[in-house]
Amino acid sequence: MSEQPTSPLQSTSRLADVSLLTDVIASSSKLPVEQLVKSSSQSYLSNLTTFGLPELLAEPTILQTQSHHLTSSLTSLTHTSYPTFLSLHRTTNALTTSLTSLSSSLDDLLNSSLPALEESAMGWKVRTDTVLKERSKARVVLEQHEKIRDLLDIPLLIDTCVRNGYFAEALSLVSHAEALAANASASNRHPPLILSSVLSEVHHSIMQMLLSLLTTLYEPNRKLPALWKAVNFLRKMDAFGPSSPFASAPSYLKTVLPQSEQDKPIDFLGDSISSEEQIALAFLVGRESCLKSILEPCGSDILRMTNHGELDEREKDDLARYLKKYIDLWREGVYDVITQYSTIFLEKSATSTIQHSPTKLTHLKTPLPDSRPSASDSNQEWIRLQTLLTTYASRTLTTHLLPLLSPSLPLLSLSLLPSLLTQLTYCSTAFARVGMDFRSILSSLFSHAVAQIISHEMKAAGDKFISRFKIPSESSLPSTGKTNGIVKVKWDQPSRWLVIPASASLPPVPVTPATAIAQTFTQSPPHIPPQILASYPPLAEHTNALLGVLNGLRLLALTSILPTLAHVLDDDVLSKGGEALFAYIKAFHTQSHPTANGSSSDGVEDENDKEKRVLMAFGQVYFGTLVPFMRRALVEGVYGVKLDSTFEGGGEALPNVVMDWEDFVLEDTGSSDDEESEEES
Repeated sequence: MSEQPTSPLQSTSRLADVSLLTDVIASSSKLPVEQLVKSSSQSYLSNLTTFGLPELLAEPTILQTQSHHLTSSLTSLTHTSYPTFLSLHRTTNALTTSLTSLSSSLDDLLNSSLPALEESAMGWKVRTDTVLKERSKARVVLEQHEKIRDLLDIPLLIDTCVRNGYFAEALSLVSHAEALAANASASNRHPPLILSSVLSEVHHSIMQMLLSLLTTLYEPNRKLPALWKAVNFLRKMDAFGPSSPFASAPSYLKTVLPQSEQDKPIDFLGDSISSEEQIALAFLVGRESCLKSILEPCGSDILRMTNHGELDEREKDDLARYLKKYIDLWREGVYDVITQYSTIFLEKSATSTIQHSPTKLTHLKTPLPDSRPSASDSNQEWIRLQTLLTTYASRTLTTHLLPLLSPSLPLLSLSLLPSLLTQLTYCSTAFARVGMDFRSILSSLFSHAVAQIISHEMKAAGDKFISRFKIPSESSLPSTGKTNGIVKVKWDQPSRWLVIPASASLPPVPVTPATAIAQTFTQSPPHIPPQILASYPPLAEHTNALLGVLNGLRLLALTSILPTLAHVLDDDVLSKGGEALFAYIKAFHTQSHPTANGSSSDGVEDENDKEKRVLMAFGQVYFGTLVPFMRRALVEGVYGVKLDSTFEGGGEALPNVVMDWEDFVLEDTGSSDDEESEEES
């Protein structure tokens, strides 16, 4: 069956239907109109109008099936061909970047490179002329290669000589470099830059040599030959003169001077200080630094012990051992410095060497005319050098030795001082050969130390004696009961501890007054204690303690301290001991005095009278026997000075205490006589 041709009317109606269908779908769907007006969409819609109702109803299923099929195909294609997609993506990006870079490079080539190339081509002649000149200079340098290499080796050779101690060879190389500089300056107003650079390195090498020589002066173990060599080269280099590198380059000063001297203004060009004096001063500063480093360890141990306060016997022995070691180190160090200084700077050979020395190096400066000093200038310089040594010796004594001895000696035992004095005396005798005799200082130093030690020991013995007669308080001792409402303190019986048991009933007392006893003592030996003191143990112990101190004083009995010791013995020992004893006796009398109503029994009164007799006898022996004996033991027994009215010494408090005691004895004797007369009546 043949198809019927479509009439034009029907075709027109299809297009109209498609247009209407597009409007209907656009109004009822969320799809944009642009998607519906595309040619593919219009073709599908036009074809859709030709379908019948069954075909239209089956069309969604067909579309859905095709959609699932396409989705499955795309998914399979994605899983199987994703490397191709990624490679295509990378290739596309690389191509895009390459095209962009090519475009930028073409723009740079057209805008900058080609104009620069054109400009370079235009200035070719100018650049070639400069290159030709540089080549000409290089050819000249090549022709003078050997000479330039020798010139450049000079600083290296100088450094090598300085490091290995060949200072004379280093100075010869410096002279050679200076000669080359002088020749170049004579032929050309401006010397070549390479020569100026070489001279600058030579200057730096010379500064290193100066530093090495000055460092030698600061090394502790350097002996006279090394120091002599260093000082001689410092003289040859004129290290501190007007032509010194220090004058031209003061910035190097901080590398040479110690830290403590860097901020002090020093005039190196001053006319009042010669180069030799400045070298001598540098020598003394360097050796002083070495001396400090040697003395510091032992000195720190001594300072640690002196700041510790009171020392026991073992610590005193350690302190004495440290002092002996310190004195030996100080003697050796200072004596070495003085002898080295005298040999290097003060001997006539050194002076003649200085006067007849050749022309000194000028160190990169114009040489100065040779002007030798006259005889008067040399003599004046020698006097100044001697003054420097004297000042240094005095400074070492007042800075290192005396400040350490002054606080240390009083802390020692008196038995340790003679050996130290002997050591220092020998040391002073040795220094006397070089003009440094300090024995007169030792006298005052040890006088002060002995006075402090003896005073401390006598006061300690006196304090121990005084502590025995501390008046007991009511709270410290048990009471014996109340009498008329007054609590009476129970005292230790004096007969039990002040006197020996054999003499308790009848204590021995001097049979003559104190003045007569003092006159009697003048006839007896001052170093033998009276026998009566043995009857009273506290007095015997106190006498032995004081005599032990005086026996130690015999080892170093300096006459200048006799008035001081006599004053300490009278006022700080005997006077205070007498005051404590006097107060104890009066307190005991007051405590044990019978009451007015006579309630005390006769036995108690007899016991009190017995204890009073012991106390009074003890006091009479102390003031009448011990006091004059101890004063004679010090003045006559130790120093051999007559203790009479002409003796100017002693304290002012002792006579008053003795007079108070005598008045008390008279009052007690008078009251005892009155009581006896009352009893008889």
